[in-house]
Amino acid sequence: MISYVFIFAIPFLILGMFIYMNAVKVVQHEIEQANSYKLKQVQSYLDGQINGLKHMAAKMAFDQRLTPYAAKLNDYSAAETVKELSRYKDNSLILESVLLYFRNDDHIYSDEGVVSLDVLTQEMYPFPLAEREAFLHDLSTSLQITLKPAVPVQLRGSREERLLTYMFPIMPNNSQPYGTVLFLINESMLTSMMSNMLGNVQGAVYLLNEAGEVLAVERTEDSPELERIMQKSELKTGEVISKIGSTSYSVMSEKSELTGWTYMIVMPTDQFWYRVIEFKQIAGLVLLLVLVIGIVAAWFVSFKKSGPIRALVAHLQHQSTPGRSERGSANEFEFIRGTVDDLHHYTMQLETNMEQQLPLVIDQMLYRALTGSGSEAETGADASAALHPHIQGQYYYVMVISYRQDNHPIVGSSGSEALYRLLNRVEAAGSDGFGIELLDEQAFALVMSVQEVVADTRAHQKQAADEIQTLLREKLGIHSLIGVGTACVELSDINQSFIEGLATIEYRLLFPEGHVLFFEDTAKLQDHNRQYSMGDQMKFTQSLRMADQAVCLDSLQTMLDNMAQMEQSVLLLRYICFDLVNAVLKEMRTLKIGMDWPETKRMMEFQTLEDLRESMRIVVIRICEHVGAGKQTKRADLCARIIEEIDQGYRSDQLSLDMLAQQFDVSASYISRLIREQTGTSFIEYVQQLRIEAVKREMLSTDRPIKDIIIEAGYQDMSSFIKKFKKSEGLTPGEYRKKARTE
Repeated sequence: MISYVFIFAIPFLILGMFIYMNAVKVVQHEIEQANSYKLKQVQSYLDGQINGLKHMAAKMAFDQRLTPYAAKLNDYSAAETVKELSRYKDNSLILESVLLYFRNDDHIYSDEGVVSLDVLTQEMYPFPLAEREAFLHDLSTSLQITLKPAVPVQLRGSREERLLTYMFPIMPNNSQPYGTVLFLINESMLTSMMSNMLGNVQGAVYLLNEAGEVLAVERTEDSPELERIMQKSELKTGEVISKIGSTSYSVMSEKSELTGWTYMIVMPTDQFWYRVIEFKQIAGLVLLLVLVIGIVAAWFVSFKKSGPIRALVAHLQHQSTPGRSERGSANEFEFIRGTVDDLHHYTMQLETNMEQQLPLVIDQMLYRALTGSGSEAETGADASAALHPHIQGQYYYVMVISYRQDNHPIVGSSGSEALYRLLNRVEAAGSDGFGIELLDEQAFALVMSVQEVVADTRAHQKQAADEIQTLLREKLGIHSLIGVGTACVELSDINQSFIEGLATIEYRLLFPEGHVLFFEDTAKLQDHNRQYSMGDQMKFTQSLRMADQAVCLDSLQTMLDNMAQMEQSVLLLRYICFDLVNAVLKEMRTLKIGMDWPETKRMMEFQTLEDLRESMRIVVIRICEHVGAGKQTKRADLCARIIEEIDQGYRSDQLSLDMLAQQFDVSASYISRLIREQTGTSFIEYVQQLRIEAVKREMLSTDRPIKDIIIEAGYQDMSSFIKKFKKSEGLTPGEYRKKARTE
């Protein structure tokens, strides 16, 4: 026993210590990176806020409504100036107030009103006397952008706050500015944002300017003063300061290249490295636990080294292993080898079944990729990765076939089934085509995979489409109109090409059957009063009908971006916007939804392009959700009726996919796909399982002959059914009945 323990324990201890030390180093490095990343997020966020104030001040400098003439014209203009300042204030989260001062004036304009300088500095924002004088001096004489550290100010209601002052001369760097834009920033807003983004920090948060002056600070009661910290550290991130009082502190700091400010956090070292400490404790306990378990296991193995083969054989004998045949009392190794052979044979059968079902699986995944149905994972990169081993090419595109059939039916099957069998797998112009029936859209899609890059993609697509038309005309007597979407490099983008193909065949009124239309041609049709292509509009409308939210929002974004770049009058721009709104309202009226939505009202009462963009985005999402839900309901209802028909008629030997296809007026391939989506098995497997369950129920509840029960369940071939029953249950029907009754 001791030898087993040493063989396990010594290598484990050496390897465990090596893994432990390296894991601690990795966790320590990750914590340093994580804390540094948080601080950089704080820096980036506050830099963005300050940079936004600079842009706001610059915008105010050129705002004609904030000029001395506009503000002092009369009382009404002064009130408008106050309103304008209030609007500017609402654009920032960190502002306490926005003020505008014109040099040599005894009044100042704020977002609350127009007051004198004395009222401002003594009543509204009573600065301390020293800071008040410096404030008034800088307000009247400053030529550069100035940000002053926070000072305590007694606000109304006896509320004391610390305010930073940010002055922006109008114009900056001008020897004779005519005014000053003044931003008052509440220190608590900055520090609370820093604390919220950094999490639960027990220490001090400092914001320093380029000169090292404290602009803003937030401290817990027992946090150290900055002066004591500066004496101990050079502000290197992660550095452990010597003890200040009874606590060790660590420093994190980042300097902004944009503002020159330093963002610094000083926290207790125990908090800085708490995850490392926790990891050490947990890892130590895990290693100890594994060591104890290993020693116990070694002890157990030493006493149980004999008998594992017999235990394995006993286990296999009591297991109902699929595909295992009944074996006599051979020796143990022969029994194990025979069981492994049976499992291998069963595995090979499973692989054969999977290969037979692979085309249906590919069709189902292509359908979801085209229509955007299913979860995000099923229609995104995961679906593309799953399809890639079976559908490979340099680029891909989709043909959508709109057809009419001559006045003679296709012998032996419905038109859609014959079309599916012909185009399910087809080759044209050296490209591989994968056909998908789209019952909801009353169309047939052909996903083309091009194996080699060609110089002229358009000519290659035209050649492939002509070959498909010739094939349909010669084999089925069908004259087709084909819409071709643009090519894409990634298989996950074929839904866009599909939407473009559907949008293209909307031009069937202009072109008879036998033509090939390209989306890029329709996209060139442009109404100059709109500033966006007809192709974009058709793509938007078609994706809205298809409930393809991603393509719909992308098309909407493109059209609105084009409108935003227009150099037209405001009236013409509003006309174009209302034209787009009417297109959406037309679809809503067709669907009979959404006219009472609050978003619809906001969409019709938009004031700016951004208002229109946001309200229309919400309306489009709701429409797509409604249409998608309707399609799912329709498919679910059809699927439920098909399953119900199978459940009621599985005993009939006439039951088949073709019979169901004729009864429900869809193709057999479409029914097969629905059954697999609903049950997870093929049509044949589902019917077989129903029949097996029916036979099992009858055998256990009656004494009727097994042959009569099998024939009544729908099987005429007794031997075939017995093999399938044994493959499913591990026993023949007679053995199953005998075993069930003895138990």
